Amino acid sequence: MNRKYKMHIIIVLLTFIMMILLNHYTPMHADDYDYSFSFATKERIRSIEDVIQSQIAHYQIQNGRMSTLGLAQVLLMCNQNIIDIILSSFYVLLGILIAYHIEGSIRKINWLKLLYIYIMVFLFTPAIGQSYLWTNSAAIYLGGVNMILVYLIPYRRVLYAYTEGWNHSNGVIYNTFMFFLMLILGFIAGDTGESMSAGLMFMVLGYLVCFGIYRIKIYPWMYGIGNIMGLVALFVSPGNRNRIASAGGISIINIPKRLVLVTGLFIDKMMYFVVLLSLVISISYLLFTKKQVGFVRFLKSFPAHGYIYFVGTLASVFSMILLSFFPIKAWSISVVLSVITLFVFGSFLEKNIEFQKYKIPIMVTTIAIVISFCGIYMNAFFTVKSVNHENDKRLAIIENAIDKGDDTVMIPAIVEYNKYTPYEGSGELSWDSSEWPNKSIAKYYGLKAVIREDNPLRY
Repeated sequence: MNRKYKMHIIIVLLTFIMMILLNHYTPMHADDYDYSFSFATKERIRSIEDVIQSQIAHYQIQNGRMSTLGLAQVLLMCNQNIIDIILSSFYVLLGILIAYHIEGSIRKINWLKLLYIYIMVFLFTPAIGQSYLWTNSAAIYLGGVNMILVYLIPYRRVLYAYTEGWNHSNGVIYNTFMFFLMLILGFIAGDTGESMSAGLMFMVLGYLVCFGIYRIKIYPWMYGIGNIMGLVALFVSPGNRNRIASAGGISIINIPKRLVLVTGLFIDKMMYFVVLLSLVISISYLLFTKKQVGFVRFLKSFPAHGYIYFVGTLASVFSMILLSFFPIKAWSISVVLSVITLFVFGSFLEKNIEFQKYKIPIMVTTIAIVISFCGIYMNAFFTVKSVNHENDKRLAIIENAIDKGDDTVMIPAIVEYNKYTPYEGSGELSWDSSEWPNKSIAKYYGLKAVIREDNPLRY
């Protein structure tokens, strides 16, 4: 085994260990309790059949995210250690998929680039704890992103084949098989979540435009029929319509207001993307102008798939104008697509700068970044461990109440922790014990009511 593959294995293993430690100390949270029960029978989920029945009912009353929330309910049937392993593996897979979409080939993945991918995703995601560690949410915003990137692999493969001068035509049997496979995978990917599905639709459209420009033969499986079906199923679900209506709905009058709000959020949450992409393009242009060619030719010099993921990034953000909410955990797809975009546009610098001359400065910079990241990770780890300690104290109170035969328990809320926990900004408990978070926890432990300790009204 050569040094390159050894470094890949080391990075993957260290990333897995890093994530499994965080997952291990992240307790159940809010929706985890709720989704442990069937929306059809109100009983604990025990089998895949229960999950299917639950998702049918959930589609009617909650929202249309059947693929990701179905995954969540499957996970919640498992032992917590199994959940930790699966979610940590999802994060490892995410980095590999990002690298694949950057390069177009597994063999071309550079170990140093893979290291930076894992670090960037971890640092740039606004709410790691909500997007990647909390089981129910991670099923949507980590599992869902993986579903989309897996679905897009054949598109990336076709474009890569064209750039390498290969023939991607594989005959009737292959393309028929691909049609039905992509129909299924497309529906799953299109049904993942609102911002994710919108980003996916524009990326598929971007690939089709590229295929048309490059005169690549377009087969029926490439039209994204499945992902359009999944997106429609997601948005027209009775549960989703009720959810939007209960949040105040969206009208034509509100769209300009939402545009300003979402633009502000984009600048706030993704300033790194604006700054880094601007730097990459500016430096590239300075290098390119030495060749004395026009700006249009300069833009054409960037790989086509960079523009596809750039459009996907913007679509995943600004599609939220059409909804009346934009939870912080939903930024994961935008961050992932932005990381792909940055690396693809940065490939111009790779081709035009002899990095071998700067090997020592690059390694010194990398070591400094890794050391800094280790400090950030330790902060994340100890914060998550502290939250777990607080939750253990709550569980002890609940167990004590159950042992005494009490049907009502008063426990403290876990609040005001940083982005590495599910509790950033607020805890999951309401001051009103009749609200769903309290009721879900009470039901999970067989209690009549769970009361938030700092509730001044004690009800």
